[in-house]
Amino acid sequence: MTRDTSLSEVSNRPGPQQVLGAVLIPALAAAIGLGIASAAPDGGLVFYVATFAVAAVYFITWALCPRSHPAFLAQRAGKDALRGLGIGMGLLLIFLAGAFLVRYIPVLAGPVDALLDNARYGLLWVTILTTAINGVGEEVFFRRIAMDYLPGTWRTRALISLVLYIAVTAAMGVPLLALAAIAVGVPAALEARRTGSLVSACVLHISWSLGMLLILPHLI
Repeated sequence: MTRDTSLSEVSNRPGPQQVLGAVLIPALAAAIGLGIASAAPDGGLVFYVATFAVAAVYFITWALCPRSHPAFLAQRAGKDALRGLGIGMGLLLIFLAGAFLVRYIPVLAGPVDALLDNARYGLLWVTILTTAINGVGEEVFFRRIAMDYLPGTWRTRALISLVLYIAVTAAMGVPLLALAAIAVGVPAALEARRTGSLVSACVLHISWSLGMLLILPHLI
């Protein structure tokens, strides 16, 4: 098996019930959790419980999915992490530059500003923790489990996984998160395929999300 070949490409494809249990139901549960978090008071207990519950959905699904091959490989981990960091920082700079324009568009800036209130008024260290854990959870679920269980070629599975990712993040009620899901999801999927591991994808995701969390409140 080559480094960027998925286990799902060399074994029998899962049936509809497996796809339902491993991908669709957990995705729906995650969307419900994010919807609850979005409606919760800023930085309150309900927000944190809901976001940690979403991460739990991702990791429990991963633990219960026998088809999902190892997500993290020690080989080249350092190099992969540096590559992911570079891509994540590049995305962060692009998004921060775009923030200067978004701040003048109330229909876009309003929902983002409301989401960032969790960092402004909640416990910052807990917000950082849930952001990082959910970032890893999303990579494990959308870039590993979904790719192992969805039908079709790699490109087909990557596209379906990306659409699911956008749909789940849309539950937060922030239009720009759809753009963010694409901007993060596409390079993360490519990195996961290139390396055969999620190290680069996770570092990419976490560096971007934490940078946005810590810097964007000062720009919007």
